[in-house]
This record gives sequence, structure tokens and C-alpha cells, in this order.
Amino acid sequence: MRWIVVGLITGVVAWMVDFVLWSKVFTKGMESYATMPPDGQKIPMGPKIGASLALALVFGVVFAGLFDHFRPALWVAGPLGGMEFGSILWLSTIAFMCVGTSVWFDKARTLLNAEFWAWFVRLNVAGLVVALLLGSAPQP
Repeated sequence: MRWIVVGLITGVVAWMVDFVLWSKVFTKGMESYATMPPDGQKIPMGPKIGASLALALVFGVVFAGLFDHFRPALWVAGPLGGMEFGSILWLSTIAFMCVGTSVWFDKARTLLNAEFWAWFVRLNVAGLVVALLLGSAPQP
């Protein structure tokens, strides 16, 4: 039960990191990927932010559950163990997808590079938060 609460906290932190990355850091060169609404129509951001937060909460709970399960198998304990876990997940899924796809889709390379680094930061921050909140003691 404890890892569920830690997962919810991790989801909120991951959502905040993601929000900062996509609203402040990855802004240059992303204009061509935006879908502009018709003239005079506003983009309803409330539902989009709510859906993004819900997905981040699910991400946090799944991440915390996986970390809690695999914590005894990690090479390092504590916060570095959380970063190790996040980096392993990133390298085994997101990194290869972004690099492999950017080879074929040259026009989307800017977006894929941003995804590459956004997921790296998100997973490492989630690993740090989970490791700090769950403690460094391995499970029996």
C-alpha cells in the first residue's frame, strides 16, 4: 500500500517536470508540430491538463510498483538505485525508439530529440523520488 502513495507523489512530480520541460525548455523549433485551432477558437487546456495529470499519476503508480518489485535486484541502493532503474527503463524502451525513428523520419527529428531527453529527465526524476520516499532498505 505504501508504494501506491509514493507512486501518486511520484506522478505529480513527474507531471510538474514534464510541464516545465514542454512549456519552458522545448519551445524552439516545435512550432511546426502544433495544430492551430481555427481563427477565433480557443484551445480548451483544462481537459488536456487533467488528462495529462491522470496519465502521470498512472505512470507514477506503475513506476513505483515496478521499482518496489525490482529494488532487491538493483546494483545500487538509495537514490542512485532509483536513477539506475529509471535509466534502465529509458534505455530499454524510449531511447531506442527515439533514435531508431529519427533515422527514418528526418522531419520529426527535433520532436524525437525532445522526447528522448524529456523521457530521460522524467524517468530519472521519478527514480529519485521513489527511491527517496521508499527508502534504501531492500525488501526481504
